[in-house]
Amino acid sequence: MPQDRAALVVVDMQNSYFEDPVLDEQREWLLPRVNDLVAAARDAGADVVLVRTEHARDRSTWTLSMRRDDQGFAFPGTEQAAPLDGLDTEGALEVVKTRDSAFVRTDLEDLLGERGVGRILLCGVSTHSCIAQTATHGFALDLDVAIAREACASENFELAEALLAFLRDEVRQPLLHQDECADWLSGRGTPGSGGPR
Repeated sequence: MPQDRAALVVVDMQNSYFEDPVLDEQREWLLPRVNDLVAAARDAGADVVLVRTEHARDRSTWTLSMRRDDQGFAFPGTEQAAPLDGLDTEGALEVVKTRDSAFVRTDLEDLLGERGVGRILLCGVSTHSCIAQTATHGFALDLDVAIAREACASENFELAEALLAFLRDEVRQPLLHQDECADWLSGRGTPGSGGPR
């Protein structure tokens, strides 16, 4: 199957991350922008992949830092692990992850390959961690990755801007403005569009 389809990958738009007060302050503008992208993806015939973090209570999926702090989160079936109220999840494919990159120890790569997806647009949280690591991992897998920069949020603004600059300048992944995303999802956008205005 040709790998020319697009997918919107929505990362960690779930309650656990918005317990952080800095992210919670950004929820009001972020959620409608993500939902707008979900609608645009549907209109473009692109897949929507909802990526969520969940960790087992028995510590088997915990990261090194979680084990060192003796603190897990986003356990299956809890309110923490659930998507944000109001997030448009209708018809979305779901991937559950345990690491920052949505590709590590998940079936995301296989899922995209099976559906002929060669281009992904990332949105969600957090820009400096899960978005950036998923983007760089996608680059290593030869996927055409773009970032919906106005539909991503972070609790570390300085680091987020530095990593977005790295993705744009070193990895050549476009940082798309909200009004460019629908064209990119439909294939009308060019790979180099979406840089700073």
